[in-house]
Amino acid sequence: MKKTPRRLTRREQACLDHVRRARAGKMSLAQYCRKKGLNVQSLYNLRYQLSGKRSAQPKAPTKKSRREDKFVAVQVAAETAAPSAACRLHLKGLLIECASLPPTVWIAGLMAGGADAVR
Repeated sequence: MKKTPRRLTRREQACLDHVRRARAGKMSLAQYCRKKGLNVQSLYNLRYQLSGKRSAQPKAPTKKSRREDKFVAVQVAAETAAPSAACRLHLKGLLIECASLPPTVWIAGLMAGGADAVR
């Protein structure tokens, strides 16, 4: 369903005229208002309302941020009595178990604090 645009009130039209004149004069809205003796905050508020940011319509869902996409699900298993790992590393309160012995470069990077030590 297509929405018909509503007509602007006199106040809204006057606000837009002031904004256009300020742009045409190559000055900021604050400078223009000081020069004309107008309340700049009123113009800012009305311009914000006219931009549609305060519309009563529900907003469309936004895409997930890239930071959220970097997380992966982790499952923590209960510790078993008999170790089934070929290699067990204790590092700063963490226990890392590997099914096979990892490359020494990877272990050295991990010990040096390399956050990018991925195998």
